[in-house]
Amino acid sequence: MRYQENLLTKCAVQLPRLKGTQGKDAADILTIYPELYGQCAARHNQLVDEIKLRERVTHGKN
Repeated sequence: MRYQENLLTKCAVQLPRLKGTQGKDAADILTIYPELYGQCAARHNQLVDEIKLRERVTHGKN
C-alpha cells in the first residue's frame, strides 16, 4: 500500500521562540504558530509512526 509522501514527514518538535519582549515579537510568533499547527499535530506524528511500523512488519524492513 502506498502513502502520500507528505504524510510520512514528521513535524518539527521545536517551535520558534520569541526574539524579544515587544508586542511585534509576539505578533510575529502568533502568525507562525497557526500555520505550523495546521500542518502538523500530535496525532499526525503518531500516524507516521504506525504507518512505518506496519510497513516494517508487512515488508520485513528493519
